[in-house]
Amino acid sequence: MTKTHKLGVIVPYRNRWHQLFDFKEAIRDFLNMKKLDYELIVVEQDDAKEFNRGKLLNVGFIYAKKLKCDYVVFHDLDMLPIDVDYTYSDIPLHLATNFEPESLSRHVFEEYFGGVTLFPVETFEKINGYSNEYWGWGFEDDDLLYRCRYHMIKLEQKTRKILGGNTASLKFDGKSYVETKNALNMNNPSTIFVSFYPDEIECDKTKYDDTYCILSIPKHDLSISYNSYKRYGFVTYNGERQPIHLNSEIKPNYKTNIAITINPELKVITMFQDGDFMGETTYTGKIFNSKNDFMYIGARDPGTDHFSGLVQTVAIFDGVLLDREIRELSYNQYFGFTSNFGKYNSSDSLILYYDPKFIRNGELINLGNKKNNGNIVGCDVVGYTFDDEEKYWIPYRREGKFKLLSHEENGYVDGSWKNVTTRYNQIKFYNDVSRGLYDTTLDGLSNCSYEIQTHTKVDNLTELTIGI
Repeated sequence: MTKTHKLGVIVPYRNRWHQLFDFKEAIRDFLNMKKLDYELIVVEQDDAKEFNRGKLLNVGFIYAKKLKCDYVVFHDLDMLPIDVDYTYSDIPLHLATNFEPESLSRHVFEEYFGGVTLFPVETFEKINGYSNEYWGWGFEDDDLLYRCRYHMIKLEQKTRKILGGNTASLKFDGKSYVETKNALNMNNPSTIFVSFYPDEIECDKTKYDDTYCILSIPKHDLSISYNSYKRYGFVTYNGERQPIHLNSEIKPNYKTNIAITINPELKVITMFQDGDFMGETTYTGKIFNSKNDFMYIGARDPGTDHFSGLVQTVAIFDGVLLDREIRELSYNQYFGFTSNFGKYNSSDSLILYYDPKFIRNGELINLGNKKNNGNIVGCDVVGYTFDDEEKYWIPYRREGKFKLLSHEENGYVDGSWKNVTTRYNQIKFYNDVSRGLYDTTLDGLSNCSYEIQTHTKVDNLTELTIGI
């Protein structure tokens, strides 16, 4: 006999009444049309404290289990189903993959585990549910994925190709750096190429965010960096001191290559990662050029935004490399840049080239066409050995299409967190949880305390108001 399943749809809510009205109508119509056996559970938090999405979802799960549901979907109310499969799965699934209208679309990065997420009851209990300790916006979904990995819940295994060859590198410890003469004139055609591997993110509790500079010219305010928003980025300024930004989407730390090309004739700056085009931006006037004497590897300057991790290659070209040349350099395993190879034909324009195999008397030897050795301060030379591929695990996805309802963004807005509570959540996740220093068995369903203020149930709709 085929087992029948009962779904619990759990919705966290506060102060968005019009969206809740639209959502309840849309989800019930959709699930009734699909003839699913379900309970809809809306959990509203009172206004006494900051919103706590994870705890509200835990409360909804407790009620879903009381109502004999054997699987649940944790569902944001700004996502109305258009074409979604809510049927049972014996493994966790992420359903929020496609959106309309495109003007409101969210970026579904590989580790995204929010929006609409399906769990069998037994699996959610095994990981002890969501954490109750993320207040405000953000990181409860990152914590949820960590719990799945920690408890070896079935996830999709992916493989990331690691580019470049095994060689020496400089190890930066968050205090060290390399100082060298500035080799860039930003108003000449130029290409910057760097190969590096950031350490795991560790947040500085004295700061609002964390930027780890791989290459910087301080008075230009020019830098190539990785940051605690998990984005690889480039920034400089035009003559009116307005920022010119290029950023990757959300990506983890891994061995990677970034190339920046600057074309002052077309007034275009482009960014490549691992040989792939990431984006371009245009600017007006000239790029700000302070004629600063020094450039730094591993820091914004000797005192700020220090990088922690490995740097393999830093190269600067007096000219704009072609896309195919950048891809050749990114995939290169065997050759130095001082001679042409494959589709790379720009060795004559190489003005600065550091390879940590070439160090003398505490200096990085410039293998480019100008004398410009780098002064090493506190870095160690280490072997740079890695596999050609790296395995990692992300949520399984079941394709679904949703209509997005517009609402005020609460997270990453204009290059920063909107609310300081997100920073607190970020510090908790990166400094404690992701490093295995936080006991998740003591935080979740096992200690989910709350006070019921109102409780109504009409047919298969349960609405709770709680204090936490």
